[in-house]
Formats: sequence, structure tokens, C-alpha cells
Amino acid sequence: MAASLSYTLHHYASENYLQKLGVWQVDPANKGKYWVVYIHGGAWRDPRVSHETFTPTIDWILGTSPTTAATITTTTNESGSSDAADAIAGFASIDYRLSPHPQFPQDPATTPADQYRGARHPDHLHDVRSALVFLQQTYGFGSNYVLVGHSAGGALAFQLLATSPSPAGNGFPGLGPSEQQHPALPAAIVAFEGLYDFTGVNERYGGAYAPFFRGAFGADPADWDAAAPLSFAGSYTEKWPGGRVVLLGWSPDDTLVDGPEADNMARRLRDTDGFVEEKSGEDQRGDGGVGGGGPRLLLLKDLRGDHDEIWRRGEHVARMVWIALQKLGSVRKEV
Repeated sequence: MAASLSYTLHHYASENYLQKLGVWQVDPANKGKYWVVYIHGGAWRDPRVSHETFTPTIDWILGTSPTTAATITTTTNESGSSDAADAIAGFASIDYRLSPHPQFPQDPATTPADQYRGARHPDHLHDVRSALVFLQQTYGFGSNYVLVGHSAGGALAFQLLATSPSPAGNGFPGLGPSEQQHPALPAAIVAFEGLYDFTGVNERYGGAYAPFFRGAFGADPADWDAAAPLSFAGSYTEKWPGGRVVLLGWSPDDTLVDGPEADNMARRLRDTDGFVEEKSGEDQRGDGGVGGGGPRLLLLKDLRGDHDEIWRRGEHVARMVWIALQKLGSVRKEV
């Protein structure tokens, strides 16, 4: 369980109290294993959602191993150790600056600057970049990681790709006005209940999402589109030459994000960016996404639970992480 691992709370920047991350070490010295790094959701603004919300998933990963593409069960391997110990070097979960939330108002005149939640895009993304750079400099895992994002965290994962310099993923100083250092990009992305088409989902929900999109991206819907992963004008394949696997997950029980979000993002990655889509029933070992064209794409629409219930339980997130690791070739497939 996560509580049994060595845990460290790091502050990757000092401007705001939310610029922190948690690390749970499994075997950090082993550079052949993968890290699993999480970006939480919460509509870019919910202070109740933090990096600790990844612990149920960590518990499931530590207590289970992959058996098939559809299930995970509690097992150990022939040596008596868990598959997690064989495949994973560590876990990390990122907090980032948040936008204002109407249910948790703050007075900017009286709230200390480092406690104020007043982020506006691209502040959230800058923090994710800074956190990944800090992790890679501290633990030295480079691109050997699976980046996992829920809801707004899924959007941030694709925004990371879209805004990375080209050629991407080598941790060199960033180009552009921020001059921010860029991290090495992940080997795989797992995004579940993600937000990808900001104006589209807002229209389908009758404008209900406009308040938090305005809070995060400004009042003009054109600015929402400019930041939305689905609307990215470039090529994710060109931005992510080392990319190998993307898993998009969605639950039909989700009352907050509908199926078209995942469907449309999968279609875009397949038809525009050249990702090679695989069906969920196919052999989940695959070839690590290195043969037969572009990176592998898997759309899983059989998750269970409402929008936040999925991360609260952690079971289906763990399943997606295991599938990504199988695709990367770092764990064996049970028979």
C-alpha cells in the first residue's frame, strides 16, 4: 500500500503553496523501470482535489498485477515480489496553482500572495512543466514515465505535448516568451474522463461549463479553443517523436463528461496525427508502439463509476496504468 512506501513532499517552486508534489519511492535507483506520474483534475480550480487523491490508485497498483486486458487480480510473480516492484520505480503526484472557485472565495486584498488561488492559463501548465523538470532532475528518470491525468489533468497532459518545443522531449531550455525549461516527455499517456474540446463540451451541456472555463482561460471562447487539446493546430506525432502509447478512458457512468469527449479526441489522434488504434480486446502486450506506424492508441469506454468515483476507488486507473506498462513491455502478461 502507498502508506508502506517511502514518501517525500517536495516543493518545486516557491511562488504559491500549491506548487508541490508527492513522491512514493519503490525502486528509484533502477533506471530500467518506469515512474508513474499523476496530474489531478478538479476543473483547474477545486482546492479539495490534491495530489493525495492518487493514493487509492497506488494502493491498487501495489496490490494487483495484470492478468488480461479486462481485469486485474491480486497476485505475485514467481520470485514472490509484486509485479509493481518489477515494473515501477516510483510514483509521483503533482499539485499546481488553481484558478478562483466561487464556493471557496478569497479576498485578494487580504489573502497572502502565496496562498491566493488566482491562476490563469498557462499558469497551471507552467507548474506541471516545472514539476516534471524537478522530478527528472531529482530522480533522473528522463522519459521513462507514464503520465496519468484525470479530467483537467488529462487536458494538461496533452497541453504539455502541444506546447513542447520541436523536436520534443529532451529537457532543453524552452523557446518562447516564458523561457521555461521543458521536461523530457513521457513514454505513455493515460487520460481518463478527460476534457479535450472545451467549447464543444460546454455547448453539449448547455453552457454549464462556461464558469470554470472562463476562470481558467478567460472570457473569450476563442481562448478556450486555443488551449483545447482537440483544437491543437499542430501534430502530436511531430511534437512527441518518442511517444509510444496513449490510453483514453471513459466511464458510461460519468455524469459530468460525456462520451464524445473521448471519442473525438481518439478520432483526432487516429485520423489527424497518425496514431495506430487498437481495440481493447487485442493482446495488451503489443510491441510498445514501435512498429507498424505511429504511437499506439487505445480507447477504453468500459470504466465504471462517476466522474470522481473513478479516482476515489482507483481500480480502473490502476488497470489502465498496467495496460500502458504492458504496451511499453515492462511487465509480463499473465496466462
